[in-house]
Amino acid sequence: MGRRAAPTYRLFFAVKPPPVVARRIDHYAEILAGGADRILPAHQHVTLGIMADMPTYPHDRIESLRAAATQIMADPFDLLLDRLSYGGRSAALRPSRNNAPLVRLQRQVAEALKRSAAPPRDDWSFSPHQTLFYRDGPPAQRRIDGFGWRVEELVLLCSHVGRTRHDVVGTWKLQGSAQYSLF
Repeated sequence: MGRRAAPTYRLFFAVKPPPVVARRIDHYAEILAGGADRILPAHQHVTLGIMADMPTYPHDRIESLRAAATQIMADPFDLLLDRLSYGGRSAALRPSRNNAPLVRLQRQVAEALKRSAAPPRDDWSFSPHQTLFYRDGPPAQRRIDGFGWRVEELVLLCSHVGRTRHDVVGTWKLQGSAQYSLF
């Protein structure tokens, strides 16, 4: 019997579609996936900042990131993912246009990461997308009607890498200068 790999943990800030939109996205992904494992509706997100993987559960890092995130001040905004993009290893939804409020929020997240001294993931750069499923194949893209929602909160997630588990470890309502932490 093979041994299971040691756990790895990955912290990241993201915005998530509301459950009804996530289910619609999952239905769309199911049609496209051809049997490939889809991203679970509860795990769908657009990553805004991600830390390097850690071998132990990052309790101290979570507290540092929560404190840094309290300084993020952003208003709610609309996000539309209206481009289907196939890369060499995944299918994703992307915005077809620059979304200035999303970019501003991501920049604030990047500053929060610096304040917390969290080690960033070396191979990551911001490219707004929501992965649908993983697959091998040639790159392609096309416009679609898309999936949109009002982004009203920022979340901090801890992924148990390879174990299909995300813990929500922080949530902040986007309320401009009146923003506050719910955790």
